[in-house]
Amino acid sequence: MNSGSLPANLPATLRASWLRSHEHGLDPGQALPESALARTDLADRLEANARLLTFSQPVIENLYRQIDCPSSTVLLTDKQGLILSALGDTGFLDRAARVALSPGAEWSEASMGTNAIGTALQTGEIVAVQGNEHFLERNRFLTCVATPILSPTGGIAGILDISTDARADLSHADALLRTTAELIEHRLIESLDDGFLTLRFHLRADLIGTPFEALAVFDEGGRLLALNRAARGLLKLYREYPDSSCGECFATDWRRLVDWAALGQQTPFPLRTVQGRTCVARATLRAPAPRARPAATTPKRSLLDTINLGDPRIAAALATLAQWARQSGPLLIEGETGTGKRHLVHAYHHDYCGDSAFVSVDCAALAMSPNLQDETDHALRQAEGGVLYLIDTDALPLAEQVRLFAAASASTRLIAATRSPLDTLIREQRLSMDAFAACGGHSILLPPLRERSDFDALVRRFVRDACPDRPVYVCPDAIALLRRHRWPGNLSELNNRLRLILALMGDEAGQLCPEDIPEELLEQAAG
Repeated sequence: MNSGSLPANLPATLRASWLRSHEHGLDPGQALPESALARTDLADRLEANARLLTFSQPVIENLYRQIDCPSSTVLLTDKQGLILSALGDTGFLDRAARVALSPGAEWSEASMGTNAIGTALQTGEIVAVQGNEHFLERNRFLTCVATPILSPTGGIAGILDISTDARADLSHADALLRTTAELIEHRLIESLDDGFLTLRFHLRADLIGTPFEALAVFDEGGRLLALNRAARGLLKLYREYPDSSCGECFATDWRRLVDWAALGQQTPFPLRTVQGRTCVARATLRAPAPRARPAATTPKRSLLDTINLGDPRIAAALATLAQWARQSGPLLIEGETGTGKRHLVHAYHHDYCGDSAFVSVDCAALAMSPNLQDETDHALRQAEGGVLYLIDTDALPLAEQVRLFAAASASTRLIAATRSPLDTLIREQRLSMDAFAACGGHSILLPPLRERSDFDALVRRFVRDACPDRPVYVCPDAIALLRRHRWPGNLSELNNRLRLILALMGDEAGQLCPEDIPEELLEQAAG
């Protein structure tokens, strides 16, 4: 067989993968590039995926014992296909490391052509790739089977892979992999910090309380926040990011489920899906997450993930931020006062920069300094290896903007912010966009609160943050009343007013209703 020609009887999924590999510009005979062995991102990726690692490691060890194949390895990757951990036979691990099948290497299709990890990421399905079915010649000594681990909130959290010698028989691996992935998914959804009510259900009563039950988590308004693979199947929610509510899933009224959960009874009850299937269910109100856990067992939580509550413009901003994080130019964040610019920058620093420096500069004050260049140089030195955050960048002289944009690098990240519309700054020549673009800059727009589609979720998030030790149910009518106002101070103003409302309600209150919102607070907000 010619190394670049399609193998005979190649399954349709792998045939499509081979075509994509050609489109990525890969050559079957190409040597392993030195960059494939780089491990510079591994520590950051391990930290970012601490929850996935924490809750998967015990079941992965059990999976390896069940495989009972000496020349094999069990791999766990993140959602980009970067290998986070490898467990297996020492001799086989050494062979695998020669083709970068080891922690720190990325096995996406774009990097490694057709392979079980990359193709499972691409298709979202379990994939087996045997010997010559691999696109790259150097990988054809392998037989691999991989399955996605589904994130509770949608999308793929990572990939679970079994790789072994091409001559080995992995015909039994599909079922083992799927079961192990379901166990990990169950542990991930059980450990979620967010959520108001957990619903456990199944067609079989004996599976309630086991890792094979269907799990769904809802917010205070009955909006679906998370679900596992079994719940997806029973409710026929097959979209990558299911967007649904209790009323769209079940015939039972949401208020009745809340009342049942509030009783704290463990007795199962009948629950009918909108498709007409009768399940057995248990409902419980979720306890607030512990305020502190031992440092050795506390996974680092992604703050950027908590910002995405469903608004498509926020999701687009986060996608741009993730793309920028892999490059070296400056970043510009546009948004009115209170739209969350500073919070977004701090979340980026938390997720990507760890303990490195964070330096914030008020450019309006800096522009008034007689020693402008000296103070700018001092700020750059302080931020070296970390983040330099420039507030009101448009207040600086254009020449100083050019100098700062040029100082952005992969090691020292420069983030500029402005409260003025970008088109206004360009028209008034208050921002050097030519220099910004020449330095490889990316820009992000944070929409005002009045234009966001996730207002309800924001209200509930702020209430949970203000009352971490008790669940507070926010009535839909109260949210509707809050939504009527324009909130010129955006997120900051909404958060501050909710905290004041909750303080006036007292520590024993369990519901926030329209009558709890003082008229004068909303009059001030409207004004």
